Amino acid sequence: MNFSVLKGLFFTFFSFLILTAAAQTAATSGGSVSGKLVDGTNGQALDFASVSLINKATKVAKGIQTDLNGNFKVSGLADGSYTFKATFLGFLINTKDSIRINGGRAVQLGTIKMTPAKGVLKEVVVTAQKQTIKLAADKKVFSVDQSLVSQGGSATDLLTNVPSVQVDVDGNVALRGSNNVRVLVNGKPSAISGGSVSDILQSIPASAIENIEVITNPSSKYDAEGQSGIINIILKKNAQLGFNGSVSGTIGNLNTANGSLNLAYQTSKVNIFGNYSYRKAKRIGNGYTDRITYPGTDSAIFQNQINDQTFEFKSHNIRSGIDINFTPKTVLTLSNNINIRDRDRFQYGGTNITRRNVLTQSLSQNNFSGNSGNNIDLNADFSHRYKKPGQELTANFGYSTEKEDGTENLLTTYNLYTLGRDSLFKQNNFIDQKQRNFNLQADYTMPIGKEGKLEAGYRSTFNRNDNDYRAFSLLNGTTDQFVFNGLRSNHFIYNEQVHAVYGNYSRQFGKFGVQVGARLEDAHIRSRLVDSVQQYKQDYFRIYPSVFLSNKLTENQTLQLSYTRRVSRPRDRQLSPFLDRSDPLNFQQGNPNLRPEDTHAFEFSYVNYTNLLTLTSSIYYRYTLNNIQQVRTPFSTSQTLTRFENINSAANAGYELIAKLTPSTKFDVTGNVNVYYRNIKGDLALNVPSASGYAFNTNVTANLKPIKKLGVQLRGDYQGKQVNAQGYTRPVYGFDGGLRYDITNKLNASFNVRDIFSTRKFGSIIDNTDTAFPYTSESYRRFSRRTYGFTLSYRFGSNGADQQKRKKRDQDNGGGNPDDQGVGGGPTIR
Repeated sequence: MNFSVLKGLFFTFFSFLILTAAAQTAATSGGSVSGKLVDGTNGQALDFASVSLINKATKVAKGIQTDLNGNFKVSGLADGSYTFKATFLGFLINTKDSIRINGGRAVQLGTIKMTPAKGVLKEVVVTAQKQTIKLAADKKVFSVDQSLVSQGGSATDLLTNVPSVQVDVDGNVALRGSNNVRVLVNGKPSAISGGSVSDILQSIPASAIENIEVITNPSSKYDAEGQSGIINIILKKNAQLGFNGSVSGTIGNLNTANGSLNLAYQTSKVNIFGNYSYRKAKRIGNGYTDRITYPGTDSAIFQNQINDQTFEFKSHNIRSGIDINFTPKTVLTLSNNINIRDRDRFQYGGTNITRRNVLTQSLSQNNFSGNSGNNIDLNADFSHRYKKPGQELTANFGYSTEKEDGTENLLTTYNLYTLGRDSLFKQNNFIDQKQRNFNLQADYTMPIGKEGKLEAGYRSTFNRNDNDYRAFSLLNGTTDQFVFNGLRSNHFIYNEQVHAVYGNYSRQFGKFGVQVGARLEDAHIRSRLVDSVQQYKQDYFRIYPSVFLSNKLTENQTLQLSYTRRVSRPRDRQLSPFLDRSDPLNFQQGNPNLRPEDTHAFEFSYVNYTNLLTLTSSIYYRYTLNNIQQVRTPFSTSQTLTRFENINSAANAGYELIAKLTPSTKFDVTGNVNVYYRNIKGDLALNVPSASGYAFNTNVTANLKPIKKLGVQLRGDYQGKQVNAQGYTRPVYGFDGGLRYDITNKLNASFNVRDIFSTRKFGSIIDNTDTAFPYTSESYRRFSRRTYGFTLSYRFGSNGADQQKRKKRDQDNGGGNPDDQGVGGGPTIR
């Protein structure tokens, strides 16, 4: 462990906590302005609306977000005259003038009704910077377009910057230390949820993503899939009045090139939007594995393997859609997302096997794989608001497909020194993968009385995955004749149907809130090997309850206690019994008898908002039965087999803190730390001993604005040692940085560097000495070297400024509605 790095990170984080405490103390002095924002049409509270007070004399502004019930309280105001301003997505800006603060006076504005922007959908221009983090009772929303260190990167690069999320060396996504997380696109299941999530995330440009939502303990309203929760990727929609758009381009080292174009046109009846992104990138990685079989004995076998690999990516991402307003309360949205990608992988490696200090054999590998694929997501969304305030019906029909075509050329040269001969292995593989997914969904919300609400819904998903893997091996005694190899070929089909209904009831009793619900899911899974008589099936019906209790301590502080039941169903790659021999030393195999994981999750959270601080802290506990683990066992004296198995159980208990401090308009810092204890109850019959231990991860992101046009972003992360089923992973850390300069109001340039000091190396230790076939293993891998890129972005078209000027002119002339100051919402397209 690098203690100097660890010490630096902790010094930064604890300094951050001290500043937080000072900020809270400072916020309690001076005058205050408080009130509540609601939807003027139905009286529903508007949570996370932006509220600011601007001192007319000094032009200094103080701002805050409304809490979960729409309440706000801006404290620490010096004496003077202020202008109040409230903005919220899809509503007209509300202003109130001549608010006086004298002698620490507390001003109560009461309930403020926000007016919906008729015919104006979603996003328009505001001058303030978009909030980078929003914390709610059930989810955290991260605005990733403010991430300078990820510009020119992929969805994977963005996810590494999101608190609570970790990405490993293979691009697999974890949430709070667990890889069993559900990944959605725009809130819906997609072909992205198949076995190639890491590949698809690598191909989606960061420039195509608007927000990332993290839901660590979803209620019964959400899909029960995902042990540790849900990550929802929101793609850009970008619409504001009139015609507008943006264009950007990125170039960098390792042959990196990115480009994106956003266009949008909106009237009172329709909203048309489109986004095109192109990405080209290269990843250069390397690593080694040292393994000892029968350690500490005369029969010990030493295996030393080194490898180098290069990935080359090319992708096109196209998103478009239209919102049709049949009436002010009835909207139909038709949208699509198309992802087209190519990936080439070059692998080189060498292995020496030694016994009793004698080199017995060596292997040399030279492999190539090329894949081309596409994803198509089509969605029709309908929403209707009834006359009764808060009553709403929404529905979705979604269809998505994925297709992957690939070739693999495997070449291994064996030098068998003890036998005095050499041999050559060559194999060509052809991969044809098809997946399709249907989603049918309807959700209904109805208020009951003044403080109650009932939610109910239905969802059916139909998923089919067809994997055809055909191998052709070199005919013995020839150099260029290949014949079909049935033993190494595999055609596996996976079918899944999940039908679900849910109901949630929530009610507020003063400051105390209750939500109880249940989700009933009926799952049917069928899988089979086409070229054999083997067929597998799993049918099960489960009830997934959820309970949420909340207590509003003050205007800005809320406590919440929750319980949910979750499931993680094994996927096709985990179920397929095909023995993958593409790595001659490390075979891999699925397990058709895998059972789904059953998780019980508890969470106790504290949420706090002040003028300068956004904070949430959580204590959580997850207990999982039938825990799925990748178990590695010896296949021979020089080979291993990695296979998916259900072990007895696993439990995670931890504490997580996410906080953002904004002491001034020129500086803010966001910190996240997650400390947890993992206890894995093993199974000696599977050569998996029990294991337990502490782990933690932390990251700190700081944004500086030394001058008006210049922005600086610095980020550091540290993932501590983590226990797994047969050993542990080594600590890994890294630093990123970015700059952005606004050349004009519409043109900006930025530069970023990822992994500045080239420290992100992933290592693992396996200790299987207490089993019948003992061995130890140590490995290190690097996914990519340091990367850097330069980005130029330009916005064009209507930006709403003319409309706001016209409204202000009307007010100055005595006309217009003083509450209709413009439209509140998100930032200009980037």
